[in-house]
Amino acid sequence: MTAGVAVLAMALGGGPGCSEKRSELANGTPGTNSTLLIEPNIAVGPVRAGMTVAQVIAELGEPQRLPSNSLEYTRLGFAVMPGPDGKVQVVMCGDVTGINGPFAKAFTGRTKEGIGMFSTRNEIIHAYGEPTASEKMRGGLESLQYETLGITFTLEAGKVHHIIVRLRGAQQPDRTVTLVPAPEPSGK
Repeated sequence: MTAGVAVLAMALGGGPGCSEKRSELANGTPGTNSTLLIEPNIAVGPVRAGMTVAQVIAELGEPQRLPSNSLEYTRLGFAVMPGPDGKVQVVMCGDVTGINGPFAKAFTGRTKEGIGMFSTRNEIIHAYGEPTASEKMRGGLESLQYETLGITFTLEAGKVHHIIVRLRGAQQPDRTVTLVPAPEPSGK
């Protein structure tokens, strides 16, 4: 199943809410309405790169829905998608159906730069510069992809309604050293 189909399934579904304790935990400090922090490549709130499905469920509780290859947390406005190894690879945040979709309203996550649901195209460009790739689609939709950040923003009428966060873990710089023998002295 493609990521888009899984997100569409997430957007169309519903279901009973998770426990209040789990919901508070997933939203931040228990008893507060704090915002989930989106850390590109690393985490969306308590969902971190390298976590297994079991660890996500232990942290957030049982998902409200289990469409094909994802754990859907409808009250939080996101779905977690594991890879074939059972470790989290992608978090789909917000609503694929558009700016007025219920998951766009439910998702409270923001990057440290303050980018989240309903942020404008100009705010994204100001925070991250020009995207690696962009695509204009029918219906006034636009996709802005930032490859090194592992994040894609989908906008309707210039405002974010869906964010794809790829969790690849911390990107370590290449510290490979190649040793080349010194050239022979030219007097031999």
